[in-house]
Amino acid sequence: MTDLHFLFCSLDVPSSEQPELFLKKLQQCCVIFDFMDTLSDLKMKEYKRSTLNELVDYITISRGCLTEQTYPEVVRMVSCNIFRTLPPSDSNEFDPEEDEPTLEASWPHLQLVYEFFIRFLESQEFQPSIAKKYIDQKFVLQLLELFDSEDPRERDYLKTVLHRIYGKFLGLRAFIRKQINNIFLRFVYETEHFNGVAELLEILGSIINGFALPLKAEHKQFLVKVLIPLHTVRSLSLFHAQLAYCIVQFLEKDPSLTEPVIRGLMKFWPKTCSQKEVMFLGELEEILDVIEPSQFVKIQEPLFKQIAKCVSSPHFQVAERALYYWNNEYIMSLIEENSNVILPIMFSSLYRISKEHWNPAIVALVYNVLKAFMEMNSTMFDELTATYKSDRQRLIFTNSTIILGFYSAPTEFLSGIPSCLLSFHFRLLGSLNFGLFFEMLSSLFFPFSYR
Repeated sequence: MTDLHFLFCSLDVPSSEQPELFLKKLQQCCVIFDFMDTLSDLKMKEYKRSTLNELVDYITISRGCLTEQTYPEVVRMVSCNIFRTLPPSDSNEFDPEEDEPTLEASWPHLQLVYEFFIRFLESQEFQPSIAKKYIDQKFVLQLLELFDSEDPRERDYLKTVLHRIYGKFLGLRAFIRKQINNIFLRFVYETEHFNGVAELLEILGSIINGFALPLKAEHKQFLVKVLIPLHTVRSLSLFHAQLAYCIVQFLEKDPSLTEPVIRGLMKFWPKTCSQKEVMFLGELEEILDVIEPSQFVKIQEPLFKQIAKCVSSPHFQVAERALYYWNNEYIMSLIEENSNVILPIMFSSLYRISKEHWNPAIVALVYNVLKAFMEMNSTMFDELTATYKSDRQRLIFTNSTIILGFYSAPTEFLSGIPSCLLSFHFRLLGSLNFGLFFEMLSSLFFPFSYR
């Protein structure tokens, strides 16, 4: 057993002896215990825990404790305790949304080490010019690897530590951003597994907020090439709030980035996952809350074509989330200013849903939207209503004629038609709802009473 007799000595000694004892206690706390064996070294584990508590208190309240000799010992003690191989997940197919994380067994010691290190970095006596010899790129790389820990408590401390290092060490800032960039690229295009994405994005939110204007080309590239593709991963729900915050921070810094961001979201819009669609719609509303009218004009057509698709979604949560845009006063003002463009895009979807959607709550929301459009631009609304009804009647009459023509055709005629076309015709017939079918029949047999 390594000699740990200094752990028993209190730092409550004459001030002249405290620095030396402080260094010796730091050295002794480099000894690591096996927490997987819950019965071994219980007494020594408790002594080390008490000593770490004592070190935290000492560095918090003492003055003159951070001499040049303490920096290498502090970094060495922290490195010995936190830098380690992360334990494998209990499940080979760990799902952060469903499975319980693997908690760090040595947390009783590890938490105090992180607490001590944060107090060290936040001390008024802390001198980055001395510390940079020991807190270097290698240290930062090892720190970033720990963000893959399954233990959320550790990732929370790591977030604070990295944020303090980014603030204190100007020379490491570009390196930290580059390494986070690399982690995200590997996450998106290779592994799709990294536990600390939300925490890293939270740090980035603060970093982006501090970017000087005009934004550098590398920052814009990071937005388009890294942050936007992060929307494609399956585990988006675990970090979407932090990602959306970063996107909005960029747009508040530079409104000219609005068009590439929204077109990027359109490119990666989910096709089969309604939960992700709801998240995209929520993020889009956050973007529209800060968009400038001049930028809105550039993206209104592709944007509202997508919103029209969402409003038409059979999944009521997607349709509901899209229709809630009309409850946003600022978005409503933008729509009103550009109703001559937006109304023709949205009208057919809204009118059809008002007649056919299965969910009465969605129908009620659609009626409210149609009413709002009618009040904005009544002339165009009436024109679009007349055109829609005319086109629909023409389509119904054409389809009705085709269907009845097929049914009244002689057998020898039908036998000459390729079976694939007949099959397509009957599938088409089967896809029509009964209401539409009877509407077709009515238009044929009662043309003067048809509305």
